[in-house]
Amino acid sequence: MPVRHPAERSDPMRAILLSLFLLAAAALAPAHAQQAALPGLTEGVDYTLIADGKPYRPVPGKIEVAEVFGYWCPHCAHFAPLLEKWKAGMPANAQLVLVPAMFDPNDAFARLFFIAEGAKAVDLTHAGVFRAVHETNELPRNASIAQLTAYYSRQPGVNAKAFAAAQNDERTLQAKAANAREFQMRSKIPGTPSLVIAGKYLVLGNSYDSLLANASRILKAIGPAAKAPAAKKPAARKPAAKPRT
Repeated sequence: MPVRHPAERSDPMRAILLSLFLLAAAALAPAHAQQAALPGLTEGVDYTLIADGKPYRPVPGKIEVAEVFGYWCPHCAHFAPLLEKWKAGMPANAQLVLVPAMFDPNDAFARLFFIAEGAKAVDLTHAGVFRAVHETNELPRNASIAQLTAYYSRQPGVNAKAFAAAQNDERTLQAKAANAREFQMRSKIPGTPSLVIAGKYLVLGNSYDSLLANASRILKAIGPAAKAPAAKKPAARKPAAKPRT
């Protein structure tokens, strides 16, 4: 006769506590489902609800659409132009944010992205880095920091002084890397590319088109974000006094 672990033996009090726990869970489940439900969308098919999720870089009055990507990822290279086109049709209260994947805490591409971000050069270099890795082979998929630094320094429009300043700001670079890694782990990112909306919804889809279509549907379903404070109206000017004659 097998010997059971003591925790597996019959315990009346344990059974009562378990029953109470199950009743409480059953009572809470409908409320959770009602709160999380998105009209016209199915959890587990169109999106995954992220427990305790929050945006990567929240901005008041904006719904964040965060793309977790990697320059070394061929799927991200194919997805990038589609995402850029989709971005043009986003609601006015939505904002696209790029998050370099941090599966490797020492990822050179992620570090150079943060440097380019600090130098305000992402718009000048983002598409070009994908081309250099996946089309022209100017950069290998395992490019070193030295190779990437040389590449970025050759790109038109990149301010050399701003780039050097961002590159030497180690404290900011480490903080950005830690924030990206924390966001990735909190959002349970399964791979790249991934889209996370409002920090709460990991978008699902069986193709790039369905992924973007579901992202649009989620944005429509969750509605406007918290409104930014209304701008104060300028005080009415008093009419200038007429000069005395």
